[in-house]
Amino acid sequence: MSQILIFSSNNQEYSIDIRCVKEIRNWINSTPVPDSSEFLEGIINIRGSVIPLIDFSKKINASGMKHEKKAIIVVEGNNKIISFSVEDVLEILDFEQENLKDFSNLNLNENCSFFEGIINLDNRNIFKIDESLFIKDCINGD
Repeated sequence: MSQILIFSSNNQEYSIDIRCVKEIRNWINSTPVPDSSEFLEGIINIRGSVIPLIDFSKKINASGMKHEKKAIIVVEGNNKIISFSVEDVLEILDFEQENLKDFSNLNLNENCSFFEGIINLDNRNIFKIDESLFIKDCINGD
């Protein structure tokens, strides 16, 4: 059994393995980076380290209303650190691998290639993110 961090963006729940989460912070303004990917909000300084801040909603091409960003999740994987902004951090849950359902048969947008599957817990459908693929995808600017 492992644990996942559940967060929300555009009224949908997402999760990431808690072991890759370095810290959760209140949302702060970032410094814009000229001529960067649309999903890159900018850079933030955390204890002397400059870290890219990804707008999660834009990264997944979520359309619809603008939602207030309240939190930043800082993650580490592949010896890289990134952060991403979300509407809210909801909870940490225990997770059994058998609850993860594959949806590779769906033709997902290539911007969502880092989704590992969907978790069904207590009538909730929670998208599970493969943190290694997510970090790699964000850094490569795809």
